[in-house]
Order: sequence, then structure tokens, then C-alpha cells
Amino acid sequence: MRRSILATFAVSILALAGCGGVPMAQVKGTVKYDGQPLKNGTIRFEAAGVKPATGRIVNGEIVDLHTFKPNDGVPVGSHKVAIWALEDAAADTAKNPGEAKVGANYMSGKSLIPAIYNDPATSGLTAEIKSGGDNTVAFELKKDAK
Repeated sequence: MRRSILATFAVSILALAGCGGVPMAQVKGTVKYDGQPLKNGTIRFEAAGVKPATGRIVNGEIVDLHTFKPNDGVPVGSHKVAIWALEDAAADTAKNPGEAKVGANYMSGKSLIPAIYNDPATSGLTAEIKSGGDNTVAFELKKDAK
């Protein structure tokens, strides 16, 4: 009996470790730059004490948010948000997906938005992600942000 309880406990711990034991939630939303949908980019949600969630921005829509596994969402809690949109990276990805370039830096390329948005500490962007709630976010980026 004792071994059965210990085995059940061990399996439970391993299952929690697979997702970090962190409550997760699905998030949807939009990103606009000077009133227009941001064509492409990357978004990152960061909260204290948990792994950040990362997703893509495609035609102004936030898609493919993941933290531990594909499309698992964002940890519940208060987040600071960073956004990147790079001209050259998007072009290279569209032309040759999966092709590695010698010496390429995945964060290289001309930024399409002010650099202030690239750092969650300076972006001024935040999101409160709730368990089981409607987690729809909308970010309005400005060309003249400083």
C-alpha cells in the first residue's frame, strides 16, 4: 500500500514538473503600431518567478503563445511585456524557413518599432493574466515612444 501511495505521489510530481506546476491561461489579442496592425513580430510576457511566455505577431494578431510546450499559453499573473519587430528577420524567414545562415543572429535586422518596446522593463506594456477568464490584450505602440 505504501509503495502504491509513493508511486502515485512520484507520478503526480513528474506531471507537475512537466508544466512547471504553474497555472496557465490562454491569451489572445492584437498589436498595433501607429494605429495599423503590426505586420509581424515577437511578443514576450514576463512575470516574476516563472518562465516567460513567447509568441508571434502575425498581421496584428498574437498567435502561438507558449511557455513550456506549444500553445500552452501564458502563466497566470501580472506580466511586463516586450515586443520585437525586425524587418530583415521576417524577410529571411519568409524566403527560407528552417534554413540556417552562417553567422546569422536571429535578433539581427532593422527594427520596425522603437527600441523601448524591446525590453519589458522600459516598454510600459503590461498584462494581467487571469485563470479561466477572458484574457484578451491590446497593445498600441507609438512611433514617437521614448
